[in-house]
Amino acid sequence: MKPTPLLALLLFAATHCALVGAGCFKQGPPGTPQLSPAIFKHCIDPIKELAKLDKAHAPIAFSRKRGIGYPLPQRWFSKSCWINLDMHNADDEDFASFMDISIEAGTLAASCVAQPPHLGGTVPVGAGKVMNITILGIPLRPPPPRAIS
Repeated sequence: MKPTPLLALLLFAATHCALVGAGCFKQGPPGTPQLSPAIFKHCIDPIKELAKLDKAHAPIAFSRKRGIGYPLPQRWFSKSCWINLDMHNADDEDFASFMDISIEAGTLAASCVAQPPHLGGTVPVGAGKVMNITILGIPLRPPPPRAIS
């Protein structure tokens, strides 16, 4: 992978910063539904797309309510990487810039996707911290069929 300034920033953040309130996902015990790992380089394009949405370079309103701010939930995909932005509750509203959300998503990816076990994680974002960025892995190929016993 060709190094980029964004990649350098994300790797620096992962090694020198702690995400406040972030939680990296852990795999459950065998026999329980298993998470798919994400590949870090697959998360870079959706994170860049988030930054490109920041046309005003200022906080905007986010909400699940119709007609109030940027509508949530929103999802961005790239190969094995799924990024979700959503509110904790249907009645919540919050403010953030897409650049800030992109930086938080990048730091989350660097901490919870670039680092083992590569399963992603979640972190609160926005002024009121009532939104969450969640990163999950998507299987690149479907799982094999399960035997019926």
